[in-house]
Amino acid sequence: MAVCLDYQNVYQQRSWFEVPSKIQVLLLLTLMAVLVLKVTLRVQATDLGYRLAEERKRTIALDMERRDLELQLSVLLRPDALARAARERIGLVPLNPAQARRIVENR
Repeated sequence: MAVCLDYQNVYQQRSWFEVPSKIQVLLLLTLMAVLVLKVTLRVQATDLGYRLAEERKRTIALDMERRDLELQLSVLLRPDALARAARERIGLVPLNPAQARRIVENR
């Protein structure tokens, strides 16, 4: 069984599918531009992910510092701590009731 192919006929049938070289170059450049855009967007997304992770770490650190400062403030504002600081820093002593004077308003 012999197969006879007419090569010229096959090439003529393929000619309708040929794309002009200018369009091929344009399609290639478009494809390259799309790929470059995709890679650029992926790099930017990765960069934003790293920056987001850094900001989360910073937020956690600042929140811990805020909690520590709130604790220090609550300790410093306790009445016994205020009384001790008043005695040590400016020499205030508790009021002796005999030293108190009552001021009456005259109308």
